[in-house]
Amino acid sequence: MKRVWMVLALCGLLTACGAEAQTVRPQDLQERYASADSCEARARVTVVRDDANETYLLAAAHDGDTTRVTVLEPEELKDITANITNDKEISLSFDGMVLDAGSASERVSALNAFDIFLRAVSEGYLTEHSAERFREEADAVRLCFETDESGETLLVTACFDAQDLPLYAEIERDGEILAYLEFTDFAFYDMISQDSPSE
Repeated sequence: MKRVWMVLALCGLLTACGAEAQTVRPQDLQERYASADSCEARARVTVVRDDANETYLLAAAHDGDTTRVTVLEPEELKDITANITNDKEISLSFDGMVLDAGSASERVSALNAFDIFLRAVSEGYLTEHSAERFREEADAVRLCFETDESGETLLVTACFDAQDLPLYAEIERDGEILAYLEFTDFAFYDMISQDSPSE
């Protein structure tokens, strides 16, 4: 009987510790992203369409009020770059030419998916969080954020590793997944990784 009480007490301590970590860490993580002036990432972005999904390998860099996204794959679109500002104005550049692409549309695309993710994590409303094992990451955390995009509410669900770096994110509207991002690299301006996305 004594052993049973010891096990129950240990479970209670572990539950309490886990609950405390989960109530503090999401806020710290969001503050870290909100206070970061710049970051870089590389991600495979899949946009969900009715006919066929579209997948791109992208390098993204956020600096101040501008997000720069460059296509790495597919080969036929390689080096096309989009600059997205805070007011959602987009310009496209390729082979020395710069085109004004107007404002970001209401449709989630490969070009604005990273920007939506970043704004949701840094400014969105946190709706839920939990500890979770994500692939080989035993200490991952899953966070859900509500964010506004062109007057519509989007839900961004993301998994982060123990260093608060993103592993995966989904963007959905009304229960329908619009796009998902699989991060292969991410670095804050003061945390340059060995395989920098800008190389």
